[in-house]
Amino acid sequence: MNNKRFLYLDLVGIIGSVVLAVLCGFAIILLVSDEPINAISSFLLGPFSSPFNISTIINKATPLIFTGLSLAVVFQTNVFSMGAEGQLYVGGFVGALAAVYIPGLSPWIHIPVILAAALAGGALFGAIPGYLKAKWNANEVVTTLMLNYVAIIMTSYLVNNVFKDPKSGGFARMKFFDKDLLLPKISGSFPVHYGIFIAIIATVIIYLLMYKTRLGYEMRLVGKNDTFAKYGGINTKKIIVYSVMISGALAGLGGIVELMGIHGTYKDSFSINLGFDGIIIALLARNNPLGVVLSAFFYAYLQVGGQVMQAESDVSRELAVIIQCLLVLFVSAQAVFNYLKQRAILKQSKKNTSEGVKADVV
Repeated sequence: MNNKRFLYLDLVGIIGSVVLAVLCGFAIILLVSDEPINAISSFLLGPFSSPFNISTIINKATPLIFTGLSLAVVFQTNVFSMGAEGQLYVGGFVGALAAVYIPGLSPWIHIPVILAAALAGGALFGAIPGYLKAKWNANEVVTTLMLNYVAIIMTSYLVNNVFKDPKSGGFARMKFFDKDLLLPKISGSFPVHYGIFIAIIATVIIYLLMYKTRLGYEMRLVGKNDTFAKYGGINTKKIIVYSVMISGALAGLGGIVELMGIHGTYKDSFSINLGFDGIIIALLARNNPLGVVLSAFFYAYLQVGGQVMQAESDVSRELAVIIQCLLVLFVSAQAVFNYLKQRAILKQSKKNTSEGVKADVV
């Protein structure tokens, strides 16, 4: 009963945070806009005004699902990784190498090879901070943040020099992928690429992994109480490495899906903070894989709403960024509130237990 009550309160808190952030955005519109009703209408209804806008929401949500899943996995293991951005770059780069430089394969074989290469690239890059955390207890926030720069700058150098397409002119990119290797669109009037189906499959797999397998149970147990997990015979260091590798694999898969579905090649700086946006997605979803999908769609809806509002009113789309930042603040504050509430409940429980023991003694 208590668990259901806590879940209900958590859900109410998340919805309240979202509503409060949006209302603050509307208040800003009222202050800066000469046509606030038109701006608010464009922001709320514009994303659903055409099949193209709806498809844009889905395409924007697809990589966010991968990075949100990536971070939800490590957060459940109590490893606060910030490395999804770098892992996305490395996975996308390795997958792009497999797409461009492995010739003579049927697309039915080549596409799985590309996806597997991206998974492996992200997982191996994720293993670095995982090993540092497990071996020397290196702070994962610092190591993953620094490795993001390593990944971004390293791949930028390689695509600007070693693997740059001679025909790209002033653009830093590889050769374009063969058309057979691109993720097809559902239709011309509804250009959603098939990456969304890969994202949904990944969500189901991660949900089953985290809640229906022994590895997932051990990861969640380590996240809740690593001392108890050690006492129960779980190799916590190995679990930490596994969790960061799974996280890196998901981020890398998100990188190559974005390249195969949207860009058609690996190009420099193709990610617009997708890895860092994944942190917000995981926070909104409370690290639940199914919640990640809903959070990613809502976040993409905000982005498209900002774009439509800018095109149809006198308010810049940066307002959507303000709402996103407010979301982080409100959701984080709500998480702190829940933490303090749980500590108070635990303290009260210990007090009641102590009083009960005293009563039994008397």
